[in-house]
Amino acid sequence: MELCSKPRSCDGEKSSARSRLRISFFVHDLAANPIVRAAPLARALEQECDIEIVGFLLSGSEVYEPFRDSFEYKTLRCSLNVNSVLGAIPLLASFATGDVVYACKPLLTSMGPALFASVRQHKPFLLDAEDDEWIPAGTSSLSFVWRDLIKGWRHATAWKYTRLIHPLSSLARAVTVSSSKLKARYGGTIIRHGPDESQFDPRLPLLLDISACRRAFSLPEGPFLALFAGMPQPHKGLPILISALEQDQSAHWELVLAGPSEHPDFELAAARLGRRCHRVGLIPNNLLPRLLTAVDAVPVPQRRVPFAESQLPAKILEAMAMAKPVIAARVGDIPNILGDGARGWLFEPEDVFGLSRALEEVSSDPMEARRRGEAARAWFLENAGTDAIREQLRCVLRRVCARGLQTSG
Repeated sequence: MELCSKPRSCDGEKSSARSRLRISFFVHDLAANPIVRAAPLARALEQECDIEIVGFLLSGSEVYEPFRDSFEYKTLRCSLNVNSVLGAIPLLASFATGDVVYACKPLLTSMGPALFASVRQHKPFLLDAEDDEWIPAGTSSLSFVWRDLIKGWRHATAWKYTRLIHPLSSLARAVTVSSSKLKARYGGTIIRHGPDESQFDPRLPLLLDISACRRAFSLPEGPFLALFAGMPQPHKGLPILISALEQDQSAHWELVLAGPSEHPDFELAAARLGRRCHRVGLIPNNLLPRLLTAVDAVPVPQRRVPFAESQLPAKILEAMAMAKPVIAARVGDIPNILGDGARGWLFEPEDVFGLSRALEEVSSDPMEARRRGEAARAWFLENAGTDAIREQLRCVLRRVCARGLQTSG
């Protein structure tokens, strides 16, 4: 266990004159991508609250690169060994200086220290759930039984520990979730984690020149470009997208990969698509609007597996914010968010030819692509942008603490 960044001094925060509510977000593994969900929630509250992001560094020594400069973090390096995590929980909990503690994910690594801080400091406890933590992503039933039930006793996020602490979620004063499936399990308020609409805005002067945006990432001028961004986990279906791009009707499309360039699935894409595959590496979140400007569509080929049914991929909302055509599988809440096709294109999960046909429709009818993209941005602004998240969280905080946020104006 290694202390990676020390808590800030709290001397000035103890003044009774402090009127801004302070919120401590506890995020599971700040070295990986759980911050992608926590960041929009925290950012929505920054205007009216003091925010701190607290969490273990479990899979690396630094905060996840795309969000490394987005917040001030209080981190603690720790292994995923359950004994190490249990031993470190009191120290991590002591970093929290907020009036409210907000656990992001119902896991031992995030809900554990948040609850410890809540009880020790007599602070309200909130819970956010973005994934179905009861179902490991990309794991068959047989391997799940072997890995998580018979073995896995040392792993702090093994199913057995997540299931064991699940009843503690009832101690939350309020719960927020990302999807209707999670709402059925936890109750609470559905909050869609979209980006800041003032930065993800296709009308910004810097984003009007598509050719300049392509040059910024060394992307070709001529072809249609499809973007796959993030970690290519099995349920995200990158091989389905690769196969769709290999079809004759998609021959004029090329693939842009934003993520860990050396990942085996990215290597597979490069091997199969050759010069039609462009790897741009991990992109800082503040540069993502420029990358989205550079591409023509964002395919989201989610597989129909239980884990994916509870998810809402952030890349859908980021593309909608930029009025980019989304082509997504009919999984979970995605059809509802895309207006059953009025705000994007839908295809059946793992239907390679359906995805290929949708790509062809986007490229052959730019007016319709623009119309659906604009409809997507209009929905995003009303339901998933920073202002919409802030208003939803205002309502949540008013219910759980006397010093809730005040309505604007």
